[in-house]
Amino acid sequence: MFRFRLEPLITLRANFLKECKAELAKAYDARRILEEAVQTVETQLAEGVATARNLMQPGKAVNVEYLLDLRRQEMYLRGEQDELTQKIQQVDEVIAQRRRFVIAANQELKKVEKLKEKRYEEYLAEEKRQETKAMDEIAGNRGSRSYATTSQ
Repeated sequence: MFRFRLEPLITLRANFLKECKAELAKAYDARRILEEAVQTVETQLAEGVATARNLMQPGKAVNVEYLLDLRRQEMYLRGEQDELTQKIQQVDEVIAQRRRFVIAANQELKKVEKLKEKRYEEYLAEEKRQETKAMDEIAGNRGSRSYATTSQ
């Protein structure tokens, strides 16, 4: 029966690969959340611009205080947008790093699995040699018995 002595190492490497993939998935989720926040800010900015344009139509009284509030809100939202963009860049760096970890962990797992396959092939070849040797011995014993009976 074939037993690979490094089977626990395969299990450890497979578990490490799972952990790396889970961490990568978390980073992708974080990026998605940040992108949604950027989209929300962009929507709020567009709404503010539309409101300002609507207020500044000809023939309407201009509420300067309200327009100043819209401008302050726009400046705040632009700051938020910049901050979120920086966070996305940081998360992109984390994603790149975690991808490298996943690739490395996958390569390490494949190396050990390849070694297991090689050892299994060697095991099968040895089994075949043992079987052939046993069959040759059986055939040799029968041949010597039949020779012994014919020579008497």
